[in-house]
Amino acid sequence: MYIEFVIADNFLLTYLAGATATRLCHNKVCVWRVMLAAAIGTAIAVFYPFMRGGAAAQFAVKLALWIALSVVMYFKTPRAIAESIMFLGCTFAFGGASFALGLILYSDMTQANAFSRKCPLFLVLGTASIMYLCIRYCIKRLRLPRARAPYEYGTEIEIYGDRLRFAAFLDTGNCVFDGDSGLPVVITDVDSFTDKLNSVAAVEFAKRLPKLRRISARTHAGLADIILVRPTRITVYSDRRGHTINAMVGLVSGAGKSFAPTHEMLLNPAVMTEGV
Repeated sequence: MYIEFVIADNFLLTYLAGATATRLCHNKVCVWRVMLAAAIGTAIAVFYPFMRGGAAAQFAVKLALWIALSVVMYFKTPRAIAESIMFLGCTFAFGGASFALGLILYSDMTQANAFSRKCPLFLVLGTASIMYLCIRYCIKRLRLPRARAPYEYGTEIEIYGDRLRFAAFLDTGNCVFDGDSGLPVVITDVDSFTDKLNSVAAVEFAKRLPKLRRISARTHAGLADIILVRPTRITVYSDRRGHTINAMVGLVSGAGKSFAPTHEMLLNPAVMTEGV
């Protein structure tokens, strides 16, 4: 019976903690990596009671296991360190969920321990599953940047070694394309763009400005001269996750062409065909 509890407990708890940590860091869950980490953690847990040594040795084993599982799940992923820390926190949260429930019901350590021992598998997995679903719900509602409405997206532009974040709006009236590359153009104003550049990136932009191509297009504010900039990467964040798009950035300037802080960038509907 002990082996069944250990396998079910550890495998599912490790999977839930690893998946939750990934989602908290706005990344897509790699199921096979999380399942592999859960299997490794479960294998160690089966033999853990037979390990000898003092408190220091046991702490070293647990620390090494945390590092190993974090490497398996998060190696070469965005925000790997943050994911590893989140994984540790989720492990504590899920593992202590049934004991916390006992404290809520009895308000006594001894009775809470007895309560946790009555149905350990049901309590641990049940409370952990409830916490997992609650956390997923909160992530969908509170994650930033996220879609505030069906046409609103967070957008991150990597250019000149800097990362610029914009509150973007899917503008069905933006049908601007670059004639040379054939790429759709996402539009913002020059002031919003330059204000977000750091000092090094601003100097680089100023050096390249005279050589940047220009096109004319009709916008919501009338006919506009648009400066085209080719970024290193554009990532658009929907309610689910970030998605890289292939597009040019168009900069407009002049009276009446400043964008509001809530909609600093207008996305071209063509970028939606890339699965954002």
